[in-house]
Amino acid sequence: MGCRMSPADRFYEWLLSDHPEAAAERARRRAAYLTYQTRGREGLSRFVARTEADRGAPEHIRELVNTARWLLKRQADRLAADVAEPEPQRLARQRRDFETSRRVQGAHGYRYPARYLGPRAAQQPIPTDPDRLAAGEESP
Repeated sequence: MGCRMSPADRFYEWLLSDHPEAAAERARRRAAYLTYQTRGREGLSRFVARTEADRGAPEHIRELVNTARWLLKRQADRLAADVAEPEPQRLARQRRDFETSRRVQGAHGYRYPARYLGPRAAQQPIPTDPDRLAAGEESP
């Protein structure tokens, strides 16, 4: 029952492949993620600075600043660890995580497909990205 792969899983399986376009898409998504994280940090940092500069800020808002500082530190630590992980190790970990996910879904013997590894991955067709379809975009 859980052995059938959804379109989203099929696309993600390809996204983790050695296909040159998959590598480019991973890099694009990674850059977008890092930009998103940076913007979020900037917004939260502005809130902290504004509130610390406002001597009349209520106590409950000052308590939020303490929480915000904690979140900023925690996020910085996570981001530093994430950025420090070399791409080959990150990709291998993500493939293992995907295998685990498929097995939990019921595909007990699932292994990441060999056809997506190495130079022959470039010969594989690119599955449709369900997120682009949902956004009304054409697939490549």
